[in-house]
Amino acid sequence: MNKLNDVYEITSDDFDSVKDIIYESKLIDEKLLNLENAVLFIKDKLSRNKAKIFVKKQQDIVVAFAVLHYKINPLSILEYNWHISYLYVKTDFRRKSIGREIMTKCFDHARANNVKHISLNTDTENFAAHQLYESFGFIRKSFISNYYYYEIKL
Repeated sequence: MNKLNDVYEITSDDFDSVKDIIYESKLIDEKLLNLENAVLFIKDKLSRNKAKIFVKKQQDIVVAFAVLHYKINPLSILEYNWHISYLYVKTDFRRKSIGREIMTKCFDHARANNVKHISLNTDTENFAAHQLYESFGFIRKSFISNYYYYEIKL
């Protein structure tokens, strides 16, 4: 696999390669959470196989990432669901289908691992994200304090 241009999954050993872009993304609100603790929380989840991180590199620079967390399916101990907690593309790389590439990788990986349900939240003002998620078939289910909650059954 060509890790320079493909979307691929990282391991906890590679976590330092995405730390800077996680900080840059400002997806974690420093007013709500201590940023360093939140990043360590993501790393801990990754190391315990409770999360997946997919990245896109261009010319050996991480330009986008997605973090998925496992959710237990309350209806079955044999099934689990995913929640996409973060999806970020660097500003200079937007409008180049990179978000779509990462989402496609997430869906391919989910189907290969029998994930039945994926959910996510997005800001009510993030119209580009709404279009992206809805183009994959996500359905807006509710409004939660400036965020929309989306889900899709696979």
